[in-house]
Amino acid sequence: MNATGNWPYFVDGIDRRRWLGLLEQVIDDHAWTVPAFCQMTTHVHAIVDVRDTSLSQGMQYLNREYSKRFNACHDRFGHFVRRRFGSRRIIDGRDLLGTYAYVVLNPVKEGMCPRAEDWRWSSYATTLGLTEDFGFVEASVVIAELSGSVDALRRLVTARASLLAETDLSR
Repeated sequence: MNATGNWPYFVDGIDRRRWLGLLEQVIDDHAWTVPAFCQMTTHVHAIVDVRDTSLSQGMQYLNREYSKRFNACHDRFGHFVRRRFGSRRIIDGRDLLGTYAYVVLNPVKEGMCPRAEDWRWSSYATTLGLTEDFGFVEASVVIAELSGSVDALRRLVTARASLLAETDLSR
């Protein structure tokens, strides 16, 4: 079961944009930096740089407000998000790159698209300069780990995607 019970977290593009608007508000209110995010159907993955103790407060607001709006729009009532968000500290540059690849490759791993840059609801295409959809995303810390090269980031994600494909074929 996912964090919302039997409900998808996003039913349509309106839900996805609503959540993104709330995320942008939280980013502004708490001075967070978001190097990456990826909306799936039942959950979201994100890398968030929080320089103070506002993670719980910001996530509580985001989940509460999104839940209220989701319930109102989909004629639903009661608790929507049933589990607390998960988080962990990224310990170094290697961990950051691995986490980044995991986040943006999630829809590829789940068979939702062939390449990470094809998933409309991820920041990856914006980071590559293919779209301007998510202007709040600030991936410079990730790109800096690769000597400032967006091409190196693309190569990293492509290589990780190949590993995913090989792993799936061996099952």
